[in-house]
Amino acid sequence: MHNIPGGHIRPYESELNFVKHAVDGFLIVITLMIPVWLYLDAWAYKHTNAAIAGVLLFYVAAKINNLYLSSRYKRVSQEITPLLHAWLTSIAGLLFLGYVFQITQEYSRVVLGLWFIGAPIAMALWRTLLKSGLSYVRRLGYNSRSVVIVGTGRAAQHLASNIENLDWIGLRFLGYITPDGGDACPHRTNIKQGAILGDLATLKDLRNRQAVDVVYLALPARQQKLIDEILEMLSDSTVSTFLVPDFDLYGIAQGRWITIGDVPTVSVVETPLLGSSAGLKRCEDIIVSTLLILATVPLMMLIALAIKLNSRGPVLYKQRRHGLNGQEISVLKFRSMTLDRDDQIFKQAQKDDRRVTRVGKFLRRSSLDELPQLFNVLRGDMSIVGPRPHALAHNEEYRGSIWGYMQRHKVKPGITGLAQVRGFRGETDTQEKMEQRFHCDMEYMNNWSVWLDLKIILLTPLVLISGKNAY
Repeated sequence: MHNIPGGHIRPYESELNFVKHAVDGFLIVITLMIPVWLYLDAWAYKHTNAAIAGVLLFYVAAKINNLYLSSRYKRVSQEITPLLHAWLTSIAGLLFLGYVFQITQEYSRVVLGLWFIGAPIAMALWRTLLKSGLSYVRRLGYNSRSVVIVGTGRAAQHLASNIENLDWIGLRFLGYITPDGGDACPHRTNIKQGAILGDLATLKDLRNRQAVDVVYLALPARQQKLIDEILEMLSDSTVSTFLVPDFDLYGIAQGRWITIGDVPTVSVVETPLLGSSAGLKRCEDIIVSTLLILATVPLMMLIALAIKLNSRGPVLYKQRRHGLNGQEISVLKFRSMTLDRDDQIFKQAQKDDRRVTRVGKFLRRSSLDELPQLFNVLRGDMSIVGPRPHALAHNEEYRGSIWGYMQRHKVKPGITGLAQVRGFRGETDTQEKMEQRFHCDMEYMNNWSVWLDLKIILLTPLVLISGKNAY
């Protein structure tokens, strides 16, 4: 059994929460005082009323938006969104009160404008400084919480890797606990030497000596009896205990927790774009595709002429692909290959492929052969951003060897995507390459937003300039 020093690290979440409340209230008041003194040179009773109302409304809105929940596991960017929502709600409340009491005309619009803009900026900046300071202190080993993981499976190892890599969250990984007779794992050979602390007797000793703050149970659901036994053992202590689902969340299309009444469920296979999100995505596609079509019509006419002059055959080429929900669609492309090929046997273009024409080589390297897909987007078959549509033969090949592969068809395929801007474009001649592309697709679906789409659209031209992996 490893010799691990005792001593319970006491968390300071309640004290930190009090500090956050106090500093936020102070900043709301001071960001009103500064423009009043600079612009009006006199603080009046009405400003005191506005400051008090602003602070109280913000605290209520912050509570609703869960702003003051533990932020140990959050990046500072994840705190900014609820902060802005809370402040916008406060502004709406202030304006409503001003309208009801008919006192809005008593306040300077310049002062209110500077206050409405300055307060959230100040609160965001101080949170950034706080997070940076806490991260630095935690990297030095202070304000940290000691952690053990019960289990050695894939989920346990993935969790341990995240804990060790995200040192700013202040979790200090001690090692694994391997219960007697359970969790026989073929992946245990991947665990570095010395990381396994012992069995349940070791865990009990750590509990008794208060040498562990957090225990993660990463055991298969079939070992429910063992899980109950461990929970019973830890219930007589101050150890924080978490259950880790024994499925690979990285391979799940959504992986969101949804509560139905008081029953929590996790989505294993779900369409991420529903309701207003689907409408927003469709509006984005129509606007962007229309603008790009109008901007590239002269270029597409020149490309069509070059294809006609370079080789015989049609300008456009239709490829059968899987679209939304696995339905077959015809994807348009500028023809970049000669027609003397066997369409019954799919063969992906390779480096120095003789079938590619001189014009086609340039088109494929620059991805200009995919410009006609803007019309696919306009008619609703595709999106500007999404998982790239693979050949039907590829889908049949990989759907049986990559778990959850067809989940990428829960959204419309895209002209560009997260995989493409990360360099996973072109030939996928190995399963590893396809898995990398698939994982990017899943990450995109899990984290979709208009801002992510815009980021991918802006990065795409930079990737295309390199021409890497495009044959």
